[in-house]
Amino acid sequence: MIFTYLLATYLFFVWIILRLVVPYLGFYKTLVPEDIPPSLQKRINDWNRDAIDDRQFLTFVYGYITQTYTGSRIKTITHFWTAFQDPLQVKPGFLPCTAQNFLLRTILIKSDRFTESDIKVKVIPLNFFIHQYLCVRIGSEVIDVDPWSYFLGVKLGNKSAMLG
Repeated sequence: MIFTYLLATYLFFVWIILRLVVPYLGFYKTLVPEDIPPSLQKRINDWNRDAIDDRQFLTFVYGYITQTYTGSRIKTITHFWTAFQDPLQVKPGFLPCTAQNFLLRTILIKSDRFTESDIKVKVIPLNFFIHQYLCVRIGSEVIDVDPWSYFLGVKLGNKSAMLG
């Protein structure tokens, strides 16, 4: 009985309270900003020029995110304030899953190769604490994109497993 109460309390805190407080983790997608830093727009333009298709563009962006930012279970807690910073202004290093996904989604949409309807934000309540990843549609294919979990060995096309 105590286990049931603890589980219910945990789920309420994680699924309701955190989703109301933490930016980019809410019950709806945060709008992509109108203006982005010129250096990021230049990268997008370069990737657009170099990519032969949308899949390769996604691969370029995924590589950029995973090489510039890292996920970490411990830092998710010890560096919790990074969840409240603007992902477009954060220096390389640790970035929570919500911010990495917002940045990735922003780049994809600003490339004009993808629309909001091509990108679904998925939230898992039981993945160490709470976890978010993206599902990106390219044609008829849906690709799981979980850059935060790259440090766990999760590659493009996969997502972190439950409690992973």
